[in-house]
Parts: sequence; C-alpha cells; structure tokens
Amino acid sequence: MIHDLLTDTPALTAHADVCIVGAGAAGISLAVEFARKGKTVLLLEGGGDHREDSSQSLYDSEIVGLTHRGIHTGRIRVKGGTTVRWGGQILELDAFDFTPRPGVPSSGWPFPKSELTPYYERALTLEGLANVERSDAAVWRSLHLPFTQFEGLEAYVSRWCPEPNFARLHHQTLATHPNIHLWLHASAVELLTEGDRTTGLRCRTLTGIETTFHAPNFIFCLGGIESARFFLQPRPGGHPWNRSRLLGQHFQDHIDCNAATIEPLNQQIFHDTFDPIFIRNFKYLPKLRLFPQLQVEHKTLNIGSTMSFEDTGKARYQAKLTIRNLMRARFGEVTRDNLRHTARHIPLLFQQLWRYKMGHRGFAPSDVRIFLRVHCEQEPTSRSSITLTNDRDPLGLQRIRFDWKISEKELNTIRQYTLIAQRSLVSIARIIPDPDLIAGNPAFLTRCDDSNHHMGVMRMSPSSETGVVDTNLRLHGTANTYICSAAVFPSSGFSNPTHTVLALAARLCDHLT
Repeated sequence: MIHDLLTDTPALTAHADVCIVGAGAAGISLAVEFARKGKTVLLLEGGGDHREDSSQSLYDSEIVGLTHRGIHTGRIRVKGGTTVRWGGQILELDAFDFTPRPGVPSSGWPFPKSELTPYYERALTLEGLANVERSDAAVWRSLHLPFTQFEGLEAYVSRWCPEPNFARLHHQTLATHPNIHLWLHASAVELLTEGDRTTGLRCRTLTGIETTFHAPNFIFCLGGIESARFFLQPRPGGHPWNRSRLLGQHFQDHIDCNAATIEPLNQQIFHDTFDPIFIRNFKYLPKLRLFPQLQVEHKTLNIGSTMSFEDTGKARYQAKLTIRNLMRARFGEVTRDNLRHTARHIPLLFQQLWRYKMGHRGFAPSDVRIFLRVHCEQEPTSRSSITLTNDRDPLGLQRIRFDWKISEKELNTIRQYTLIAQRSLVSIARIIPDPDLIAGNPAFLTRCDDSNHHMGVMRMSPSSETGVVDTNLRLHGTANTYICSAAVFPSSGFSNPTHTVLALAARLCDHLT
C-alpha cells in the first residue's frame, strides 16, 4: 500500500518487521522479497511518485575534482530511484573480481562469487528476466550465427530488463500487498540509537512534517553516494561504524570513454557480430572483455567494451525513441513534435523495423559513427572521496564535497586494452586509437565520463578495522542496521553494479529471515 507523508499520518501503533530506506531497485526488491516471506515492511522514499525539482535540489553538491555528471544526473529522488531513467543492463561480476589480484591492492571480496551464484538467479526474477536465455552460445544459435571469439578478448552478451523502471515493474505489489507500506516524501534525517541498536528513524518532508518510524531492523538502500552522505552526518558520540576511517573514501565509478574509432572491413559481418540482439522480447548486447590472464600479464585492472553507434541525426534519433515509446504503449511520453520527426524518417524506420522483426537485431544507418566504448574499473584504493561541506540542505543535512580522480593505472588499463583490441579485431575492423590516449596527453581526461555507477565508499570487510559493513552488510558498531547498495563493494570490476546489488539484497533477505 502506498502512502504520502505530505497528506497521511502514520498510525502510532503501526508495526513492521523491517524498515527499508530508499525505494530504488534495491529497496523495492527487498520489500517484495520480505513481503513474499510473510514479513511486514515499511518502505520509505524521500521523493514522490514523479521527479520533483525541490527533491532533486537536495542532491546539489560541490565538485572539487574531475567533472562528474553522475553526482547530480545519476541520483534521482523518486519512487523507483534511478531505475526511472537507466537502460536496464544486467551483468554479473566476474569470478576474478572476487579474488585478490596481483598488482591490485585491496582487490577481492571477503567471499567467492559462488556465494552469490544462487542469488544472481533470484535477482533475474526480481528484474523481470526469469525467462531470459542464460547461455550466450544459445543466443547466437537462435540467430543461426557463429559465437565469434577473438584472441585476447572474450566475447559475451549482457542482458537488459524489458521493463527497467522498478516502480512500474512492481507497481501491483507495492500498491496492493498488505505487508508493504510505502511512504513517499519521507526523507531520513536522523538515526535514533540506544547503545548499538537503532531504535527509530526520524523522517521529515520539505514542508516540515516530521515523524519517526520504528522496526526491529533497518536497511538503508540510498545508493552509493547518499549512503555515505547520511552516515557521515555529525552525531553525538561520533560514528561507531567508522573505526576504519574508510567511510566516504575510495569512491569508485566506471570510467566510460571512446578509446578508438572503428572502421569495419565488412559491414555485414561487423554488424552481425556487434549489433544489439532481440529475441522473444529480451534484449542482449554483444560486448568484449579482457581475459583475466591478460590483466595479470599487462598489470591492468578489469575492463570491457562495446561498440558505440553514434547517430549524428538528432531528429532521426528522436524518431527512434518515439517508435520505442509507442511500442511500449507509453503514449503520454509522445508529443506532436515527436510524431512530426518520426514522419520525416519513415523509410529509415521501416529499415529499422525490418531489421528488428526479421533479423532480431538493432539497426544502425550506414553513415553512423562507430567507436570502441570502454568501461574501466577504478582501483579499489582510488583516491576519490566523499566528504561534507558546512552548507546544509533544506532538511538540515550537510551537503557533499565530491572529489573524483582518475589514476595513471586506470588510464594505462584503457591504453593497454585499446592496443590489444586493435590487434585482436584486425580481421573484422580497423581500430584507430585516440592519439591523446596513446600519447598520455592529459587532454584525454576531458573525454572520460562516469557511468552513474557509485561504488566503494562503505567497504565490506569482516573487520571494523578494514571496512564499514560486515560480510552480511551489517553496519559495523550496530546490531540491527544494514546497508544494501553498491557502496559496500570492496572492488568493482567493470560490470554494471545493479545486478550484484540485487543479488546481495536477496542474500540479505535470507539472512534476516
């Protein structure tokens, strides 16, 4: 059931087995999992049903390092969280990411990937992917195409959620399940504790309405950046969870950049190898990654890539989005201007539709520009950090000072990968590396983007001396408070983090029930 703190008053006698803070992918998934196990859930969301400028302004932050768009555009305070705008790409971490790696200090997790394997499977159901094809080879067989591999680079496909917006995907459960009480506009402002136990969470609206929610267990699903911000806020008695002094330190994102331009040697073979795949309403994207043995040999971090097809025709791109919205019956997102742009490109759209329906593939016009788009892991000991300023937001919380850095090891990883790709793909395309990347020119940094993947600032470790949460995601120094976000990742690999966060969520639900 859905309530709004702006208009509704919580019952003083209301009881819940667990209080979940943040209604994004992790929070919604946890609420659904607990409810299905017969547990009652309080799910608190600081935003409303739709994105609001007043709520978004709470995320305004000071940037003192490299430009980082995700500090603002990659955080959305709304029911559904950032799933209201992400693409929905799903990818597991590599087994190699869970192990200590030579030359990568503080790499590895406190447990092997096998610990998460059954929970990765549960996460697929939470993502609407229960019927997706698990085998990459089977995906290619269904297209009657070879599963092409390249020397030095491993080919694989990622999977995409058919409905990426979790507020839409789980709307029926959130709206009608008697065990779930979702409260909108309930922004967490203070953790109330007695000894090592959290006894309540004080919440406030931007209009000044306050209430305190109580439960035996509290789980914070605020996202990688906001989690650190909330638990860095000054409090009497200090921060018992920060004995390691790592809270807010070693922030990791994925460096996203065009490392080279691509000139296919044979258009049909190239597009058959790298175009997006659509089978039985599921999308799969062909990608490449560096084999673990080459990471060790070349002293790199983990890194992968995709072929980025960049269409310079803006009206053509708008027409493509319009067709997508019409196919998904999202008629409210289609304007008259959208339809006018679409009408101008009917012949091209027919080609796209034919490629999609008959070939089960995405379509790129012949004049599209193609780039090798790399996604690079950052060092687990990254010098990037989140601290607080003295400036306070309208809720009274101190704002963030954000310092994002890219290290020479990270740049060298991108450089080595690009040179390996140049050799590995020689039979299918001409790879022309960015000259500033190869020369080590600092100008290349201006072309490096972040990926809205906010990780690493509340490191998972069995010991409070070396981490902020334990292996069960319990906040060190507390008995009943947990963090479920990519903030807990000790190291991040290069894979999109949401799938792993949801695997951790399913594991945490089992731990608490």
